[in-house]
Amino acid sequence: MSSWLVDALCAQGVEYVFGVPGGPLLSFYEELENSPGLRLVLARHEEAAAFMADGYAQASGRLAVVCATTGPGAMHALTGVASATSDAMPLLLITAQTVASASGRSGLQDSSGGNWSVDTVEMFRTATKLSTRLAHPGQLPWLFRHLMRTIWSGRPGAAHLSVSSDMMNSPVPDASLPLPYRAASTAPDPAAVELLAQKLRRSRRPVILAGQGAKVSGAAGSLQQLAQSAGIPVATTLKGKGVFPEDHPWALGVFGLGGGPAAFDYLLSPEVDLLLVIGSGLGEAAANAFDSRLVTGRQVVQIDVDPLRLGAGCDLDQPIAGDADTVLRALLAELADAPTTPRVRDGVLTAAQDRLLARVPASALQKKDHAVLSASAVVSRMSERLPENTVLYTDNGNCLSWVGQHYRSRPGGQIHFSFNVASMGCSTGSAIGGKLAHPDRTVVAVTGDAAFAMSGMELHTAAELGLPVIWVVLNNGGNAMVLNIQDSIYGHGSRSMFDRPIDTAAIARGLGAQARTAADLESFTEALSEALESDGPFLIEVHVDPAEVPWALSTRITSLRSAFADLPASGW
Repeated sequence: MSSWLVDALCAQGVEYVFGVPGGPLLSFYEELENSPGLRLVLARHEEAAAFMADGYAQASGRLAVVCATTGPGAMHALTGVASATSDAMPLLLITAQTVASASGRSGLQDSSGGNWSVDTVEMFRTATKLSTRLAHPGQLPWLFRHLMRTIWSGRPGAAHLSVSSDMMNSPVPDASLPLPYRAASTAPDPAAVELLAQKLRRSRRPVILAGQGAKVSGAAGSLQQLAQSAGIPVATTLKGKGVFPEDHPWALGVFGLGGGPAAFDYLLSPEVDLLLVIGSGLGEAAANAFDSRLVTGRQVVQIDVDPLRLGAGCDLDQPIAGDADTVLRALLAELADAPTTPRVRDGVLTAAQDRLLARVPASALQKKDHAVLSASAVVSRMSERLPENTVLYTDNGNCLSWVGQHYRSRPGGQIHFSFNVASMGCSTGSAIGGKLAHPDRTVVAVTGDAAFAMSGMELHTAAELGLPVIWVVLNNGGNAMVLNIQDSIYGHGSRSMFDRPIDTAAIARGLGAQARTAADLESFTEALSEALESDGPFLIEVHVDPAEVPWALSTRITSLRSAFADLPASGW
């Protein structure tokens, strides 16, 4: 069965399997070793292996595979797999299980369920689109096809297959392999597209808010064409950042958590009369802590591939079910049939865009009389110096806001966040997966010292593979985002910062990576230039000011105050 499974993965175009070995998985590992088409990436921890797979899928759009042994191995992978589902990434998790005949008999690392042991199939049921156990080797061909359909159909996501160790060595009666599976795009209702076109023609001041769904569907080209031809400004959510270039004349930058004044000023303006939401569920972070001004006094139209997400965030004037790119192409055709005079940029839009923080140079963000380096200046300098086609992974914490505000998205580049689950430490592994997906492109992870402390051992994985990934660690001495929130709400911080700072550069060197430490903008710039020329993993530790608070964090603080007081958000 292990041989059939490896061949089936190869038939789906899988290149890498990310994982950590274990006894019940050994026959599968043996087949991987003998397969010329698949390469095993040995991670240091199963959570990181799952994030490597997630990062690979984010960068490539292809199926990613992670495997873990029974019990704690599977449990460690949970966070990364849940994140892939949240990010709408195609991922298959294969976990081992103890011998079927010994299930429930206190076998070592038995995770088949019961009142004394975890049931990994049930554990993954709410973290994936499908979590199932192989009951018999003869079931595998059908079940594998069902897993592929589930992963790719509608909104992509993760699926989980649990296999007992004795079945790993059993033959599969049907040796035929499944063809590569890709779900067909569902055509939207023509009447709904026609109605949207009419609304746009009548609208005086429409605006688009594009989310992760627009990025996953590959709608960047259609979105730019719509903005340009119809004269519609475009903002993105934090996860949608990268789907629309922020040097475009109709760009507003990021709205919501990690956003900047340009998008806030325009989207919350009472002059907006139509909000077109593309591929976002309008959750708390995307909707500026459920700010009622976003949906009040204007028509709200939402496009989403998952019908269950339509109207989940707020009441809608028009829901449209369908893949974002397919819907936009149909909309462009409808608008072309009866073209109207395109809008021109006016004073309201220009005034908003003048505040687009991504356009402020690093030299202006770093105040000359301020001895401590600003994280905003560091990220702005990255935006100025990194190649346009850079693949950037951003960790959770204040890193989100610094990248959202100060790193400009450009055509050909990629910017990835794993934000709904929002696990700290995700970018360390994700960047490794991204580099394997794009070996010829610059791949960079922006993380904090607290996040690095949770996942930094994976630099050893990159060193063994000889991958020239760059990690920029914004070292502020602990959990500065939590500190900023505590200071605002309580007037002081409490046990959020480290008593002993972490020397991440020393750790990186010990793991086989090159490393430099920077305390000013000049030394960071020099280190970044050196890292770009390196042929192996490179970490830049940047000592930054923990007291610098991102502009958009205030909205998060407001929502937390409401949550602590159990106050419902009005207008939603």
